[in-house]
Amino acid sequence: MSIQKASDIFGDITVYPAKDGKQRVEIYIRLQEKVEGMQIGIGIDGSASMRKMFGDTIPRFARRSEDNVMQTVVQRLCSYACEYSGDGSVSLIYWATGIGGKDIESLGKLDSDAINARSFEGPHRWGTGTALLPPLNHLLTECAGSPWLVLLFVTDGVISDLDTVVVRSLEVGQEVLEGKRGKCKFILVGCGEEVSEDQIEKLDNMFDGTPLEGLVDLWDGKLASEMADLSEIWDEVDFGVQIPGAVKIFDDQGREVLSHPDGFPQRIEFFVVEGTKSVKIEIIGQIIEQVLQ
Repeated sequence: MSIQKASDIFGDITVYPAKDGKQRVEIYIRLQEKVEGMQIGIGIDGSASMRKMFGDTIPRFARRSEDNVMQTVVQRLCSYACEYSGDGSVSLIYWATGIGGKDIESLGKLDSDAINARSFEGPHRWGTGTALLPPLNHLLTECAGSPWLVLLFVTDGVISDLDTVVVRSLEVGQEVLEGKRGKCKFILVGCGEEVSEDQIEKLDNMFDGTPLEGLVDLWDGKLASEMADLSEIWDEVDFGVQIPGAVKIFDDQGREVLSHPDGFPQRIEFFVVEGTKSVKIEIIGQIIEQVLQ
């Protein structure tokens, strides 16, 4: 269960279902800095349903700049991601192109200057489906060997191969756990009315009930309509950094449930008694009352 945040310093806050009388709580601290060695790949949906958002349903001679709403979306998203990438660039592709939406058109590795100077008018061949596995495998291969990999996929439709994506993701999660692959985070951003919230939720919770539950958290799903700021993209990304300072957390009965006196991880995890309504978080000189229900 995702919880309303009491402070802007928090990313996602999740309270998990009770087990043996206790509930696991996970809190991400928001970061705004480059991460050494991180590579970022971004995939923009190139299926035919995206044509209107690119202004492609309007004859070119009559098309106005404001008809292509994706121009601004792609530039803002990619420029923002460049601020976190280790080398200041992102690998950009159109996905879900061609027959069955199984093809990819690569736009190359671009930095902020190249992104802001470029026009984004959609792929050469609009797709007739929305297959996520091909772009996932493409970017995993292109960025192989990266110690930290973040992949963002923007879509307006229903994923046609979700089950195979889940199977592949379980494989990737196991590889991360075994140290055969660097840290990974995949983010699906849904925009438009055709997006399946059920599919986003399935990806977000895909490790629940598997041997990887609590050990790897690979996917995060976002709805663009519910995002107030681009920084929310990173709300469930554990960058693996140690934050200087101290943090203490107390439950609603005043019992200490967590203490890090000399630095703490960006992803904080602790357990509370089932039914705990709130916690008091003392963090870097602040005292924050955070509800858990």
